[in-house]
Amino acid sequence: MGRLEKGDRMTATDEALDAVLEAYAGGGAANAGDRKVPCALGGVVNREGVLYTGAAGFANLESSTPMKTDTIVGIASMTKPVTTVALLQLVEQGKIDLDVPFTEYLADTRPPQVLTGFGGDGKMILEDAADTPTPRQLLSHTSGYVYEIWNENMFQALASGQIASVIGGKDGLKVPLAFAPGERWEYGIGIDWAGILVETLSGKSLDVYFQDHIFEPLGMTDTFYQVPEDKAGRCATIYARTPDGYVAGEPLGSAPMGGGGLNSTVDDYLHFIRCILNGGACEAGKILERETVESMFVNQIGDIDVLPGDSFNAELSNAFDMGFGSPAKWGLGFLLSTDGTAAGRAPGSGSWAGLFNSYFWIDPASGIGGVVATQVLPFFDDHAVAMLQDFEKVVYQ
Repeated sequence: MGRLEKGDRMTATDEALDAVLEAYAGGGAANAGDRKVPCALGGVVNREGVLYTGAAGFANLESSTPMKTDTIVGIASMTKPVTTVALLQLVEQGKIDLDVPFTEYLADTRPPQVLTGFGGDGKMILEDAADTPTPRQLLSHTSGYVYEIWNENMFQALASGQIASVIGGKDGLKVPLAFAPGERWEYGIGIDWAGILVETLSGKSLDVYFQDHIFEPLGMTDTFYQVPEDKAGRCATIYARTPDGYVAGEPLGSAPMGGGGLNSTVDDYLHFIRCILNGGACEAGKILERETVESMFVNQIGDIDVLPGDSFNAELSNAFDMGFGSPAKWGLGFLLSTDGTAAGRAPGSGSWAGLFNSYFWIDPASGIGGVVATQVLPFFDDHAVAMLQDFEKVVYQ
């Protein structure tokens, strides 16, 4: 079970957090597949350091391999804030302007097209976009680039073989927009394009850039796209929830993409959160200026709202509401809870999640942040979301 592994004394809060993880993923090896989630990780950090890390359940149900606090899990779209930090570093260096067409920094400067519907033959109807998205729109999900999982037209285009999926790699970026840039908020692949900008402007692949400019300074020694062979035994298995129980699956890919693909540990991601809480500072120095970090928590989408999303691929995702019923905006890298949340987050907190039901939040007003993760599909699993909210309530109590 999860205890602080840094010599700190157990507290009643630690025990209560352990109890939350145990309630959802705990129990012995017998009937391991009956638990609410196959495994659970949790962690809490403040500006001074890690307050708690815990684990429950099994990293692999078939072998009864126990989940540990150093188990490596797929964090999927929790990659996006890392990519955002990387691009903002380049902004600080004067290498990119967030408010010009993003194609100005790429060899292909053709204006994008918008998918407006389908003809009688089922072919996509495309129109030239009036504007090209800016890097700010890529980072704030107002670019028009969307995921086929949560967009009906794009799902139809994928199902008919007219586009590729971004889950399969960079070929999935060669897709039309779903709407005109700036028209609305819709979660999508804009930050994958931001990753292309980082690679183009830095001359480094994302994995190398992240290692040199983010992971090494922050002491994130267990975060990778491709987990090294000597650490592969610490990886958790991803499971699909089915009517017949959990079915083991394969990771959806680990190519260096800006929008997803990283694997990490709860402790490593807490280092990242702590750096943001400290205004971009860490023991090795600064990875961002304080003013830049503050801009990450400023509404970037104006009067547009972050709305719940429908799912068109039930195997990968349920419908989701990452505002948990509360109003939400988008900053640079994550959703902003403008009024806080019922579980306790203060107004202005940032948060997001990964496809395999990993979740994080960063609460500058309260000076704390946290991670709660499992490894199960589809996304926005009822049990995983309930575990997150129960965990947070303990933290804030």
